[in-house]
Amino acid sequence: MKKFVRAAALLLCLAMIGSLVACGSKTQTTTGTDAAAEAVQSADSFHFYSIATGIETAQYNAHPIAAMIEAHTGYHVIYDQAPANAEDAAKAITNIFMSRSEYDAIVVSKAQFYSLLAMDALKDITPYVEKSTNLKNVISEFGWSTATKDGSIYGIPQKDAKKCSNFGIAFRVDWLEEYNAANPDTQIPVPSEENAYTMSVSSFKTMLEFFKTKVPQGGSAFNVDMNGVMQECILPAFGVVQEWADVNGQLEYYINQPGFQDYLSYMQGLYDEGLVSYQSTAEADGTVKLLQGKLLGAGKVFHWNAAAIEKTETQELDDSIGYISVLVADEDFGDLSKVRQFANEGYSMYTVVPKYADDAKAAAVVDWADKKLDKDFFLKMVMGTEGETYRVQDGAYYPILPTFDEKQSISDKFMTGTREEDYAKYWLCRTRKTQAQDKMFSRTNLISEQSGVKSPVTVMPPNETFDQYFSGASSEVTNALITTMFSADRRSLEEIQTLFQTNSGDEITAAVNEWYTSWGGRDTFNPAP
Repeated sequence: MKKFVRAAALLLCLAMIGSLVACGSKTQTTTGTDAAAEAVQSADSFHFYSIATGIETAQYNAHPIAAMIEAHTGYHVIYDQAPANAEDAAKAITNIFMSRSEYDAIVVSKAQFYSLLAMDALKDITPYVEKSTNLKNVISEFGWSTATKDGSIYGIPQKDAKKCSNFGIAFRVDWLEEYNAANPDTQIPVPSEENAYTMSVSSFKTMLEFFKTKVPQGGSAFNVDMNGVMQECILPAFGVVQEWADVNGQLEYYINQPGFQDYLSYMQGLYDEGLVSYQSTAEADGTVKLLQGKLLGAGKVFHWNAAAIEKTETQELDDSIGYISVLVADEDFGDLSKVRQFANEGYSMYTVVPKYADDAKAAAVVDWADKKLDKDFFLKMVMGTEGETYRVQDGAYYPILPTFDEKQSISDKFMTGTREEDYAKYWLCRTRKTQAQDKMFSRTNLISEQSGVKSPVTVMPPNETFDQYFSGASSEVTNALITTMFSADRRSLEEIQTLFQTNSGDEITAAVNEWYTSWGGRDTFNPAP
């Protein structure tokens, strides 16, 4: 229920913000594009409040990128930053609006943006955006729609860099090759570029059966980390492609989606045959440590774990480790058009101007953001200098370390919106900091642009019913599935679905679909792969 408490506290504070905003504001007498043009000329400095940067505020202000931006845009910006702790950051944002602090531009989360918008605490920046050179062209129409209310724009949306999957199944490819050598008539196709690094569910189980004979004492064929009942690399093989997914025009929670029973039976079968272990406590070794210790055949990991997993005495890639992007149904193996993957992409941050800010400051903020998106400058701001901080090989961007980390580590904290198509390519540089990370990310995301399925809920505005009940209901479902999947104390799927219902599951689903059926971005945001 912590999520509900935080949401309720935020709404209470924002209600106070709304009343404070209504009590008065600074002089705002001009509107329209003429006012935008005049305002840009009347302000050359402002205060900017960012998300946490990981460095001291003084260092943030003195950073060479800040000086470069000032030289290019002509605006002197005084930077400040939120605390690193999420709850402290939320309180700090609320305090800014309640105290009418001097910040003229503030970076807020999606939930904060919609809450502030509902409280009429944000300034309409439409005339300044309409006059922009870059903003309207490099941020998608869908992106602007997420920042718009009643035809007016109230924030600059910042898109996640790329539709991608952050995880995959790491496995002992050397053991798989050993199995194939010993079983020439029943070989398992090794995940490769040809099959988009996928594997069929039957082949995966057969592989684990062999791995069980290979792992040393204390190891296991396959491991699931704490609370990992929703194995995103396995679920798509049974038709479950997101936590909340469209089923015949309605969003359904994953335990209510067709195919989940087959997934549950599959995972229970792995447990019954001793092919899977479960990390039951935080003190127990998880997948990464088990792989490092050569005690595990396979397990889900994130791409930033790859360097730790593959680290060897020679610092070279570990050829004994391979990666599976996702499992597929037996009948679909080899047909790349049938591959589905959980994918991340949405608009998670917005740069807003408080309603009480002067027109001149609002215009300056938007003009500053617009100038930073000049094509050549944006590349330099984000990536640095070719040959010094990055290199280009076959059209792909690679970091030059350690210089890239030394000079560009917080370049994303200077972004206000992005050149979306360009940044999707630039950002990949950050997934290539080690050969191992590049190996894993490139393999598990070989076709993610086509196969990735995103969750519509990630762009849903704050929803009172969902925010109040979903966290608790989800925890109850997870706890029940842990014992159902990884012990002999089992409940039927019907019992687990009933548990969700008794924890306001029907109300949650109805609330989600009330928004979903009226949402105009369904086809744009989440087209069928």
